[in-house]
Amino acid sequence: MCNLITKDMIVLDLEAKDKQDTIQKLARLIEKENRLNEFDGFIEQVNIRENQFPTSVGFSVAIPHGKTNSVKTAALAFARLKNEVKWSDEENTKYIFLIAVPEEAAGNQHLKILAQISRKIMREEFRNQLEQVSSIDEVLEMLSLEVN
Repeated sequence: MCNLITKDMIVLDLEAKDKQDTIQKLARLIEKENRLNEFDGFIEQVNIRENQFPTSVGFSVAIPHGKTNSVKTAALAFARLKNEVKWSDEENTKYIFLIAVPEEAAGNQHLKILAQISRKIMREEFRNQLEQVSSIDEVLEMLSLEVN
């Protein structure tokens, strides 16, 4: 199995205008890694999910995700934004984890990824590291996930 996240799917201090711009930019990173069958179809599924219920989870973190046949290979992209963006009526976000999962792997794999990210962000030490980290290699190490 290929790595869920690579150096090329991590951006520190990303400049984004808003939630949609953030999602688009992260999805492009996943697309460049040849993990998507169709960019627009993936974006559409992420937006459908966001419209049902925003994926901001507290601590300035959002975990948007799309489960669709538009995804070829599971992927995780991460951005620390230069400036917070409004994610929902209640919350602004600075740390974005975009998950892409093929439809047929959606149930189990998707939930495992979400659970692992959620456990990490509950730890104050992890959140402090996200704020202070200065290299993509460090982020890659912090985000190593077990997904089988």
